[in-house]
Amino acid sequence: MARIRICPKCKNATLKNAVNVSGWLTPNMFECISPSCNYIGPLFIEIDPKDYKEDNNSHEGDTNNE
Repeated sequence: MARIRICPKCKNATLKNAVNVSGWLTPNMFECISPSCNYIGPLFIEIDPKDYKEDNNSHEGDTNNE
């Protein structure tokens, strides 16, 4: 099953590979392409598409933002 990679900073599914070179000595780096975030790093959150859709739907009704 396909899984979605989510940015750990902004929690959006806007990650892409930041560096084309990866291998034994270099970890995979990911870049968030969201204009307000610009995260670059090796960490990401990986979830099922169903869970991501449910989480987004539950936050749409929230009016009390933190």
